[in-house]
Amino acid sequence: MNLTVASLSRPDLADWLLGELDAAGISPGRLHLELTETSVLRVDADVTSAMEEVAAAGVRWWVDDFGTGYSSISHPRDLPITGMKLDRSFTAGITDRTTRNARLALGLAGLAAGLGLDTIAEGVETPQQAQLLAEQGWQMGQGLLFGAAADVSALELA
Repeated sequence: MNLTVASLSRPDLADWLLGELDAAGISPGRLHLELTETSVLRVDADVTSAMEEVAAAGVRWWVDDFGTGYSSISHPRDLPITGMKLDRSFTAGITDRTTRNARLALGLAGLAAGLGLDTIAEGVETPQQAQLLAEQGWQMGQGLLFGAAADVSALELA
């Protein structure tokens, strides 16, 4: 689930998130919250504390669209981030291994592995992209190769 900057800056962030999960009967371990690199720039000590409290309950934090924003490399080190999503702009030209996209995707996969982060590559549309990303170390893929986006009303939550 993507978390907006407005939600992230709530003074009652941890209580609100954990309360909503409890009210919905959803285990915190089933929730992955995604923050864009831009929203990570707004994280201060209070937000970090709330993120850590939510993470301690089992919620997992991911940085979405990694590589397209302006965040410091210290954010995955200093925040309770558990995963990284490679932006689709890197996936688009990845099948030519000599492109900067391919080399950057490889470097980011190494960074994620070194930090012990789970990884997803967005925008995977071809088997060739999926194969190369897997060879680079990207653990999961998201995109039309695996299925079109579904309307939430078509999903069964359990």
